[in-house]
Amino acid sequence: AAYSRGMGQRLALCRALLHDPELLVLDEPYASLDEQGGALLDRELEELSGSRTLVVSTHDPARVERLATRKLALV
Repeated sequence: AAYSRGMGQRLALCRALLHDPELLVLDEPYASLDEQGGALLDRELEELSGSRTLVVSTHDPARVERLATRKLALV
């Protein structure tokens, strides 16, 4: 079956979470999501951050400010 990029991103995250990793690395997880999908991912990442380490690369500094407890900027 063919999925949209956004759906593919969500499925990839679900597959990764099946293994219950202590460290989750997400490269541009918001890239193919609409605003509603991005808000849903924000809530999920906020919940996940309580039980594991998340490393997220993004071009959206506003999201970083809202979600991150520690930040690293590459310029």
